[in-house]
Amino acid sequence: MTPLSRRKTKLTFLTADVIREKGRYRQVVVEAHPEHLTVRLQGLRTAFSASWGGIYQIAAANAARELVAAKKAAKKQRGGR
Repeated sequence: MTPLSRRKTKLTFLTADVIREKGRYRQVVVEAHPEHLTVRLQGLRTAFSASWGGIYQIAAANAARELVAAKKAAKKQRGGR
């Protein structure tokens, strides 16, 4: 596996996710850079950047939130308060 910092070519890919924006459904385009990533919708110029650490923190927070929700649902299903 080659680290992003040593890549000689640009790493850009289309995801399978589709979002409706400006009257059309558009695929999400991700451009990976060594220190951050840029995300935009196909056919649009507006792009947003995020750090790799920030992406990890968001994913960890989502996982923790889902775990709490699953525990709450299990407790409710058992008949607990």
